[in-house]
Amino acid sequence: MDERIDPERVARVVAALAVGESDPRASLCSASAGLVDMTGAGVVLLSDRRTLGNVCVSDAVTQRVEDLQYALGEGPCVDAFRTREPVLVADLEAIDGRWSAFRKGALAAGMRAAFGFPLIVGPSCIGALNLFHDRPGALTDDQFADALTIAHVAARTVLAWQVSVGPGAVPWQLEQVPAHRAVVHQATGIISVQAGVPIDDALVLLRAHAFAEERLIGEVAEDVVGGVLRFD
Repeated sequence: MDERIDPERVARVVAALAVGESDPRASLCSASAGLVDMTGAGVVLLSDRRTLGNVCVSDAVTQRVEDLQYALGEGPCVDAFRTREPVLVADLEAIDGRWSAFRKGALAAGMRAAFGFPLIVGPSCIGALNLFHDRPGALTDDQFADALTIAHVAARTVLAWQVSVGPGAVPWQLEQVPAHRAVVHQATGIISVQAGVPIDDALVLLRAHAFAEERLIGEVAEDVVGGVLRFD
């Protein structure tokens, strides 16, 4: 266990996450926001710096901010995953030259502070816990310790869900994650053919269109797959 993780704090977090929601995904995020006294919380899975999808979000506004990170490929969760260290931004308005597009969108959604914590299991990082607040301000020592503990518990919770169904299967708690990823990947392939560009460039086009239109990337991807939107 990370030496910064207090076993007694783990027990308190586990107990809090188990109360109040019949769906463990909803409990994971709503309780996380409440424990750290944040406006919103999200748990995101990532692989090789690509966002695979949300395990859960606490509310609709946080969903839009999380989708913004997915659409742009930048933000606290991406940096926390890449560095495997907490990424703490006490005031999104006060930073320059960092996540310029994400920062603009997050501020427009009403979020002023953002904090990303990596989900680490052994030698691997599988995603990030994201916490957002509608007021600027740094985390207190207790908030930081609680967030670190929640990320520790969340990583092992997701791993336990996966282990429970064995190799080659997807637990019901994570069914929506690969589904969201699948439509984006399918749309990216279609755009690649239509625009005559490599896959990576096609994903950039998809993200740029979603951001410019202020839409969720999954919605734009569905339009591409359904033939409503073309990139030729």
